[in-house]
Amino acid sequence: MEKISSNHLKKYFSFNSKKKVCVAVSGGVDSMVLINLLVDIPEIESEVAHCNFSLRNQESNEDEIFIRNFCSEKNIKFHVKKFDTLSFSKKHKLSIQMSARKLRYDWFTELLKKNLYEYIVLGHHFDDSIETFFINIFRGTGLKGLLGIPKKNEKFVRPLSNFTKKEILAYAKIKNIKWRYDRSNRNLKYLRNKIRSVLSTFYSFSFSFRKGLKKTINHLHDENFLIERKIEEVRKEITIEKKDYPFFWKIECKKIKKLQPLSFYLFKLFSPYGFNDIQSMKYLIDAQSGKQLISKIYRIIKSRNNWIIVSHKLLSENKNKTYMIPNLKILKKKKMFLPVDINFSYNPEREISKDMLLMDFEKIQFPLLLRTWRKGDFFYPFKMKGKKKLSKYYKEKKFSLLEKEHTWLLINGNGYIILIIGNRLDDRFKVTENTKKILGIQI
Repeated sequence: MEKISSNHLKKYFSFNSKKKVCVAVSGGVDSMVLINLLVDIPEIESEVAHCNFSLRNQESNEDEIFIRNFCSEKNIKFHVKKFDTLSFSKKHKLSIQMSARKLRYDWFTELLKKNLYEYIVLGHHFDDSIETFFINIFRGTGLKGLLGIPKKNEKFVRPLSNFTKKEILAYAKIKNIKWRYDRSNRNLKYLRNKIRSVLSTFYSFSFSFRKGLKKTINHLHDENFLIERKIEEVRKEITIEKKDYPFFWKIECKKIKKLQPLSFYLFKLFSPYGFNDIQSMKYLIDAQSGKQLISKIYRIIKSRNNWIIVSHKLLSENKNKTYMIPNLKILKKKKMFLPVDINFSYNPEREISKDMLLMDFEKIQFPLLLRTWRKGDFFYPFKMKGKKKLSKYYKEKKFSLLEKEHTWLLINGNGYIILIIGNRLDDRFKVTENTKKILGIQI
């Protein structure tokens, strides 16, 4: 009991000055012990967040009133949100527990951003980690799923992680801390409650059972640490280029192919981006350019000898976007937002810097448009005979899907392509001996 104290909780917070945190309080013994401990720490300003999931009718409302009264007595700022969990569960085809979890964490993330909390503090204890360990075994999991609930991840911290439910209950009784009992914790329709019921038999059967599990989980944490370090090394080895915003990751396929065991590395490297189909990833290593795999947020594109991973947003942000350039006067007088920086020079000298493209001004019709390619587009490539479909031209130039989606076209008022920006002029707009007025374009 001496270990459960405000001094113990301080180890989880490295504050040099007073900081604001938000404590998730359900009204149960774990969260009530947690908030009582935190209010005794002068370096921490605690606020309370309570989720009313509307699952136990009047009891849910009584939990809310209980916590509201506690916060009023202690002069703690109180946040509450009422959810229609059943409707959310049906709409999104999730279990009640998974729905409640998503609703809870989505709201906590909103509170973090809005109120600039240092942390959201949660009341999970060691028994919760053991239950999570067995839930993940039941569903099928890798090593990470056997680590239980993390003590700290990003902006979420769990200071009671080392203590058992029995220890927390004993502390609450000694300190005369009041709490609410949730009868749904005994409802065996929930998987966690079924596992909790089975585990209680093991706890009573063997005093060392919990202790042995604690050792096992600690060993698994050490092993996972070493594996994650190795994965980070491999990630750097296979990477040609990577940036976070907008997300772009270019990877060398030859180096992926050499990884052994390949299935393990593919899962560890790419499952965080939603790619779990190992066989499809193996096929994509040797697939032809343009083939791709799609997850909820990202896609892997095979581009020659590389993989390119981008978000859907990056690929779709230019699609169907059109920018109008009404005339040269407006462009020069008024700052226009364009996806590329274009400078027009009317009637420049024929011999000009290499950066500038020259074209016959009398063939230009305003307004001009800037857009990306569309099905059926064609042009007459400069110094080439006849017309060519843009799709065929891109293929010959070995444009990746990403390059196609991010290459801008300058379109004449009559719909003809004047220029593939950064690449090639249309032969119909070239300067000839008969050209009287010249327009220069500098990108």
